[in-house]
Amino acid sequence: MPPTDRSEDISTRPILLRLGALGGAALLATATGACQVIQNARTGLEVSDAVDELLSWEGVTIVATVGADAEQVHDYLLRSGAEDVTEQDARLLADLELTVSAGDPEDETPLKDLAPGDPLNGAITVNFGGRDVAGVKLLGEETYARVGGQAIIEDVYGSGEAAVARAERFERDAAGLPDSLRAAATALRGDWVEIEPYDHEAYAEALTEHAGVPADTAANVAAALIDGAALLDPESLWESVGALESTLRSSASLRHAGQERGAETVVVEMPAGAAYRAVEPLLGLLAEQTERFGLPPLVAEPADPDAPVTAELSIRNGVLTNATMDVGQFAGEDAGSLPLDLFLAGGSALNLNPPENPAGLLTPDDLAVALMYLAEQDERRQEDEDRADVPGPMQP
Repeated sequence: MPPTDRSEDISTRPILLRLGALGGAALLATATGACQVIQNARTGLEVSDAVDELLSWEGVTIVATVGADAEQVHDYLLRSGAEDVTEQDARLLADLELTVSAGDPEDETPLKDLAPGDPLNGAITVNFGGRDVAGVKLLGEETYARVGGQAIIEDVYGSGEAAVARAERFERDAAGLPDSLRAAATALRGDWVEIEPYDHEAYAEALTEHAGVPADTAANVAAALIDGAALLDPESLWESVGALESTLRSSASLRHAGQERGAETVVVEMPAGAAYRAVEPLLGLLAEQTERFGLPPLVAEPADPDAPVTAELSIRNGVLTNATMDVGQFAGEDAGSLPLDLFLAGGSALNLNPPENPAGLLTPDDLAVALMYLAEQDERRQEDEDRADVPGPMQP
């Protein structure tokens, strides 16, 4: 991540994966839950075939977005009891796009033929209407991450032209680091690099000490990336699916709800308390993220455990393609509506393989050395008497 200008308000609470956790929880609850519910419903034959078609690939991709604009999101947060809600928070949530891909690491077995406990590779990326600001891959025993510093400055913090230009220059400088710092150069350019999850605090300390990133910001970004990797852990995924299956098998029902834009619509319904318990492990992750970043909870425990909650599934050309769940249902009628829209597709939109030319494991020491090298380079540039005195972002 490029060094920060202390004059800018970059202490704004980072919103990378804290919102991604919401999307991850809801999409897994909806998609995997639907797969089990439909098997026991009378109308489930058509939907079962649609899910079967979706899972006949070696991988699956789900793209989650919020089906509301910034004003509607802001209204929802206030009605649900949140305090100190900013327009920035609402804008970022409205622009959120979370992409999750998972698949067979051997790229041979269709997902529908995998058994609980079988290995899975997974990846998550997050953006806010532009380039990816963060991403995590869990490939076997290896964890890869990427942080798009330029995208964070431009899309998350909404910084001006000068700050964006500095970020671009920082990435160009990082590309010129010595070969001995190749892993650090790869990371600082915003590309995928292997990391050691247990060293996330040391990565954060390097960013704080040598790049001027505030300690709480660096620590929260690093921890959020690691939590994203934890969400992709195969054992955690299978445990969550097992909890969903147990609850949904006995509590859910579904019904046809006509057609819309050429797609069949099916409504899945179950009691709010049962739905919440089914996804409680995932909602726990969401609660940790919102607390860590100082955000109000977006999904509350059900105000009425017996109240029905629903999700809508769409089937197009015999394939399950969309699912929508209003997360405001858990908080009761006064909370308003916040739809989470999910697009589903067979195959992995995210590359679930290591980089073709891996740069090696990024260590905190290498990151620190690279940041010091770049800081010294920038200092020499500032002290260069022949440096053009051009105002704003045009300075070389």
